[in-house]
Amino acid sequence: MSAAASTSVTPLSLGADAACTERDPGGLQKPWVALAANRPEPSIFFTPEWLAVARAHDRGHPLTLAIGAPVFGIAALSRDEDGTLRFGGGELTDVQDVLAAPGCEGDAAGAFARWLIATGAPRIELKYVFEDSPTLPVVAPALVAGGYDVERTRLVTSPWMPLPGDFESYVASLRKKERHELRRKIRRLEATARASFRNATEAERGAVLDRFFELHRLSRGVKAEFMTHEVERFFREIADALGALGRLRLGVLSVDGNDAAVLFGFAYRGVHAAYNAAFDPGLSSLSIGIVSHAWAIRDAIAEGLGTYDLLRGDERYKYDLGAQDRFLTRLGATRR
Repeated sequence: MSAAASTSVTPLSLGADAACTERDPGGLQKPWVALAANRPEPSIFFTPEWLAVARAHDRGHPLTLAIGAPVFGIAALSRDEDGTLRFGGGELTDVQDVLAAPGCEGDAAGAFARWLIATGAPRIELKYVFEDSPTLPVVAPALVAGGYDVERTRLVTSPWMPLPGDFESYVASLRKKERHELRRKIRRLEATARASFRNATEAERGAVLDRFFELHRLSRGVKAEFMTHEVERFFREIADALGALGRLRLGVLSVDGNDAAVLFGFAYRGVHAAYNAAFDPGLSSLSIGIVSHAWAIRDAIAEGLGTYDLLRGDERYKYDLGAQDRFLTRLGATRR
């Protein structure tokens, strides 16, 4: 039986009193890959390849928990210097949670809660968990019973959209105003300049990444400040790790022969995750930002992907593209 099959059919009765065991993540590669691949809602952020890079840039001490034997759940954590326990991957990992086999999410959450209580950690901080995740409804009351004061709050939206079978159907699905505006902006760009969009090849990756960072630093305010040298190292390392697996998508909008926009994203199990973007501010009047995303959606549909995930943040352009909200929450717990 394959690792994927063994994790996906673990009976609930086997997990009801399962234990969490700290493990070397290298020894969990096969079940981790299988659990991520079997997750009902695919996300690049639960894969071991993503977390290996993200946790290397996380300030805390990494802890990896295997849940059950055979393993039917994994929790990637970090412990801060003050003893706070949280999900690993830091602020650059958009979605976080316990990873569990389908049907075993409640048992995995229960085992995780018991382990958290047994550590006696002074504080627990679980952020960027989807509001409808089965994890926090199990963990929160268990922590209260285990001697913690618990607070749950809504943090931020993470808009997304399902993709139809062709681009024209996507455009037609938009509300009248947004549909008219998108078509108008595409026509204006095409009438004003020679514009084209492509996904960069592996051979182009280095040059396109250089342009991505250059465009970031041409920006103003928070966007320019975000791209520190440390953050640039993270982007280069995640591009190397996921590019080698064919999951990296660097979408490039060229205007009159110059690369004017770069979208940094990923394709994994039918989902295009639009992680970051940088644009030439001198061409903002041509709406190159929203047109870039529209053409990235066109390419994602052509690739056969079923979801375009715009990730954390409530920027207006996401809703102009037809995205719908889904909220991320936080659980904070302090030992009484």
